[in-house]
Amino acid sequence: MWKCTNCRHVEFSTDRPGQCPVCGAEEEKIVPHTVPGVKGTRTPSNLRLGFIAESQAHLRNLAYAMKAEQEGYSQIARLFRAIAEAEAVHAFNHIRLLGAVSGTQENLESAFEKENLAAGTYPQLIREANEEDNTAVATVLSYSRDVEKGHAKLYKKALAHMMAEEETEYYVCQVCGYVADGSLPDECPICGAPKDRFRKVV
Repeated sequence: MWKCTNCRHVEFSTDRPGQCPVCGAEEEKIVPHTVPGVKGTRTPSNLRLGFIAESQAHLRNLAYAMKAEQEGYSQIARLFRAIAEAEAVHAFNHIRLLGAVSGTQENLESAFEKENLAAGTYPQLIREANEEDNTAVATVLSYSRDVEKGHAKLYKKALAHMMAEEETEYYVCQVCGYVADGSLPDECPICGAPKDRFRKVV
């Protein structure tokens, strides 16, 4: 395994990549990465696959729970949410064993880098959705692009909050995912949703 010292991406390959596939950093920025307590080459790769599968199962079950609630099946919705939480525990255990969770300051810096990179992938996705006449998809992808740009700013601001030992509150738009820092806006600056579509994060 290899780790990019620029964006902290972990690459599962036997040969050192010529550049980071995520941020494009040069080969000298890519260093060998070992996971303390985990031996071999297949086990780390299997942990990564498990993390991806459990993360997807977590979100899929939350989506199933939302649909069950809409259809009036509260008990089934609770079951989907309970299983989603179990899958989140599994995903957390996998990523922890991979050594992909560091100290909070380093995690904020890593998250900041990854958000900047994620925002750069959306223009092509939006263009292709529009080219194939999928305007609803292009709209949702545009929301994601705009919100991702804000995430990087939030991580940078969070570092400042942490250093100053300041507390803040966060509110998430349930339509597009925009995160408001500190105060609840009258409407979402990304999608225009009213303030009652925001949920306070506790």
